Amino acid sequence: MAATGNGGDGWQLVLVSGWPLTSKQDAELAYLAQYAQHGPAVPFGGRRNGYGVEPDHAVVLAVPRFAAQHAADHTRDHRQRVVLGAHLAAGSAGPDERDVLALLRGAYPYLPADAEGDGPDARPTALVTAARAVRRDAQRERRASYSGPDSIEVHNDLVVGKYSWVPDDEHPGPAAAEMEHLPVHWLKDWLLCLDIECGPRDETVLHRLYGTVTSYEPVTGQVEFSPTGGHPPMSVPVHRIVALTGDRQRRTDRQAPAHEPYDG
Repeated sequence: MAATGNGGDGWQLVLVSGWPLTSKQDAELAYLAQYAQHGPAVPFGGRRNGYGVEPDHAVVLAVPRFAAQHAADHTRDHRQRVVLGAHLAAGSAGPDERDVLALLRGAYPYLPADAEGDGPDARPTALVTAARAVRRDAQRERRASYSGPDSIEVHNDLVVGKYSWVPDDEHPGPAAAEMEHLPVHWLKDWLLCLDIECGPRDETVLHRLYGTVTSYEPVTGQVEFSPTGGHPPMSVPVHRIVALTGDRQRRTDRQAPAHEPYDG
C-alpha cells in the first residue's frame, strides 16, 4: 500500500531517481510526487521510452520519515533508486541547502551551483592545474606530431580517446585557439568524456562526465555540455575543466555511465 500521511513522526530528505514517476513500475512510489522538491532536478542518464531513450532525472524531496522508509524498503534491490538523507529539525522552515546538494551530488557530481559560487574572475584551482599538467605530459609527443591546431587528426584522435584537449591555465591561449578551430558541430555526434572539478571551492573533487559537446565560446571559454541520456546542455566554465576526450571502449550512451570517478 502506498505510504501517505502528514509527517507527524518527522520529516526526512530522500533522493529519488527515475523522476518523474510516470512509468508503470513507479506505481508504488507515485505517492512521493505530492511532497515538496528541494533543489534542481539533476541528470541521471537516460531511460527507455518506446523505441528511443528519454532523459532520466534525480530529485530531492522532503517526506514524512515513515514514507521515506517505505520507499527505501520497496526499492532496496534497486541501487540509488531511493537514497535516505538527513532528518529535518523539528520546527525548521526547510532543509539545510548543504544536505540537499550533498544528496544531489550523489546522483550527479557536477551542479551548476558549483561554478556559480566561484565568481566571474575565477581561476583554476591547484587541483585542476596539477591534473592538467599530468595530462599534457602524457600526450606531449602525440601533440607534437599534429600539423596544426586545425588538423583533422586532432578531431579524429580526440573523439576516439587517443588525444585529450587540455585547457590553458591562463585563458585564452593555444588550447583555446585549438578548440576554436575544431569542428564543434561534429563533436556533438560523439560521446565524449569531460573531466571536471566538482563541488564547492573549499572541497572540490575530480569526476568524469559522459555526454556531448554542443558548442564552445572561445572568448569566455564556456563549454556547452549535454549529459548522456539526451539532457539539455549545461554551461561549464573552462576554469573547472581538466580535459575533454573520447572513450576508446565506450562509444554510445548504452555503453557508458553518466559519470564515474576521475582516474587521471
